[in-house]
Amino acid sequence: MIDNSYREKKDLAQLSALGHFLKGSSATLGLTKVKDSCEKIQNFGAHKDETGTKDEPDDEVCLKHCKTTIEQAKAEFKEAEAALKKFYRDEGS
Repeated sequence: MIDNSYREKKDLAQLSALGHFLKGSSATLGLTKVKDSCEKIQNFGAHKDETGTKDEPDDEVCLKHCKTTIEQAKAEFKEAEAALKKFYRDEGS
């Protein structure tokens, strides 16, 4: 979803909104690393630095940071997915 939004539209406002949505979902599931990455995407999409404290007016810089952070979030999600699958597989034994 967020990866497609980046590749197809490169719409920072939409990336920020999706980052916000996914931040909440991942926080609910306890996926802290994913939540932190989604918060960074939310901030970059809002023309801020990763902490959300400094303005970043350059769209290209924000998009570059979004791309990098989306890749990071995908890797973190795969890591969490593997851990959850292992946990539930072991619990079912």
